Amino acid sequence: MFWQQKDWDTRENAFAAFTMGPLTDFWRQREEAEFTGVDSIPVRFVRFCAKQHDRVVVICPGRIESYVKYAELAYDLFHSGFDVMIIDHRGQGRSGRILTDSHRGHVVNFSDYVDDLAALWQQEVAPGHWRKTLYTGSLNGRRNRDLIFATPPAAL
Repeated sequence: MFWQQKDWDTRENAFAAFTMGPLTDFWRQREEAEFTGVDSIPVRFVRFCAKQHDRVVVICPGRIESYVKYAELAYDLFHSGFDVMIIDHRGQGRSGRILTDSHRGHVVNFSDYVDDLAALWQQEVAPGHWRKTLYTGSLNGRRNRDLIFATPPAAL
């Protein structure tokens, strides 16, 4: 995030150049990965990490959103000292789907979203040295609440 108004104005006035230059270069440095979610559905995520960062933000996009939509936010957070992870929920973006129609997102149980996020948290986030933050889109307020109340404090 830009702490000086001058930086913000400069970027906004030349936004096309920013997106085609620094933002595209940043996005190309992402690490893409996946884990196996509930019912063996592959769940994709991206991350941006730097050794000197001591904080992480896990971004949980809203319904019908992909991690691709969050490139600029990831850029701002990363350049403000945060590692960034962004999940593509089951049935969304580049993650696996239950239905054969790849254009339809579907989930059998809402708790599958919670369990998938818990798996990401336990496998990728909790073992890290960071101070941890969740950033949620529309779908995720409830899911993150459910995750927090179902997870022992030591695991968070």
